[in-house]
Amino acid sequence: MGGKHLCLILVLAFSIFASNSNSLPLSSNKRWIVDESGKRVKLHCVNWSSHLNAMISEGLDKIPLKKFIAQLKELGFNCVRYTWATHMFTRYSTYKVGETFDKLNLHGIRLGIGFYNPSLENVTVVDAFDFIIDEFGKQGMMVLVDNHVSDPKWCCDNNDGNGFFGDQYFNPQEWLKGLSNVANRVKAKPQVVAIGMRNELRGPNQDKNNWLKYMSQGATIVHKANPNVLVFVSGLNYDTDLSFLKTNPLNVSIGNKLVYEVHSYAWSYGSANDWNKQPVNQKCANVMNKLNDKAGFLMSGSSPMPLVMSEFGMNMSDIDDKNQRFMSCMLAYLAGVDLDWALWAAQGAYYIREKKLIVSEHYGIWNYDFSTLRYSKFSQRFQLVQKKLLEPSSNSIKSYIIYHPLSGQCVRVNNNLELELGDCDGKSKWNKEGQQIKLVGRGACIEAISEGSILKLSTNCKSKQSFWKTLSATNLHLSTLDGKGKNLCLQRESSTSPKIVTKKCICVDDNPTCLDDPQSQWFQLVTTNV
Repeated sequence: MGGKHLCLILVLAFSIFASNSNSLPLSSNKRWIVDESGKRVKLHCVNWSSHLNAMISEGLDKIPLKKFIAQLKELGFNCVRYTWATHMFTRYSTYKVGETFDKLNLHGIRLGIGFYNPSLENVTVVDAFDFIIDEFGKQGMMVLVDNHVSDPKWCCDNNDGNGFFGDQYFNPQEWLKGLSNVANRVKAKPQVVAIGMRNELRGPNQDKNNWLKYMSQGATIVHKANPNVLVFVSGLNYDTDLSFLKTNPLNVSIGNKLVYEVHSYAWSYGSANDWNKQPVNQKCANVMNKLNDKAGFLMSGSSPMPLVMSEFGMNMSDIDDKNQRFMSCMLAYLAGVDLDWALWAAQGAYYIREKKLIVSEHYGIWNYDFSTLRYSKFSQRFQLVQKKLLEPSSNSIKSYIIYHPLSGQCVRVNNNLELELGDCDGKSKWNKEGQQIKLVGRGACIEAISEGSILKLSTNCKSKQSFWKTLSATNLHLSTLDGKGKNLCLQRESSTSPKIVTKKCICVDDNPTCLDDPQSQWFQLVTTNV
């Protein structure tokens, strides 16, 4: 009788999720992640931590689980990268949530959990893990369960003992056991579409030979235990480097379930202060080139593979120039190749982090209360990269969207035939014919008038002012020539105006002494066929 009830529960769980989801499970098809029908599924996710000392998702002392997940859905996320620690499943699986908070002297947190999420207070940490994943399924969100660390604690540091195979807390055999345990545990949860084998391998002991050895073993074990899930593979140096795969490919046979991941922060390829001290066009181009050289190459060539940027983010409490510039560059990169991604992070604070209690997460979307946004323009800024722009199974003709990464908005034509920025749902689509940029379905083209003038559509597509080219190392400036042969670039009129004007191009020659901010002039031709 109990077996019949269990089967019924599993069927109901699958039905609830399937009604709100793509056709699962997911697989890879060349560089794309696809569903069972062969249609592409674009992952646009957020990271939510449950790998720290308390071994449960952050913030559940402040908000009901069901409400928090609903908030994530409302922001447009379709999945969560949900982190876990190996020892949760290999050493501490009998620890109960409330008792763990007591051991950490976090009695007030326990009271909050009991108030907002009473179902979680007296269950084990691994049962809480299941319970939370089940709620994601009920609300139609996909889950990538990511092995973040071995010993439950904050990540990451070169010498924290969690960095590489053989480090103090990173026993390879225990890690494999943990992967097998989790892979089996989520087998009946179709919302779990992927398992990340390890976050940010790093430290003085890292080397490619052991990486190849253990990543192959880990992927094989996960696939054997749960052949439905995608297997996410991270690189070296805090998951910024997979370039060694050019000459030493990963030898693993798991069919069409292999996905690579990469991380990118303002400091990943140089100092974060470079975004203030170096010409922004050159810095952004260097980062894009590094990303392509270290990881992006996997998406092209004779055997392309899926790549996901599974961590990137910015300080949302202090959106200064370097944060703004880095994020504009990353959004341009994501849009340009229509990359799947996971933003760091959902949590607004931590119960405990590096022995400090109630620590704010400045990279978190939510404030400390887990209910109000840190960055009020989040939805506008991230709207385009949350959309699927390329569908490999479609025969539709490709066109362009003109994207403005600084605002997150797209170019559209208003009733006065003026070009302006607005919501990307109402975007205009464009064709490029030679050096002319024409509105799809109209034949009219973009023509400049003079410096400072508002840009309009024109039927005079033979004038020099209707010929456009990309400039600067980033290729993010759209430029034409004025009547005197000088370059004019598209520019947002102001931060309070949606109008687009033509202005003298900013730092397009990448002069090392030119430190003016060119972001207002970054307009990107983004390819789409949807």
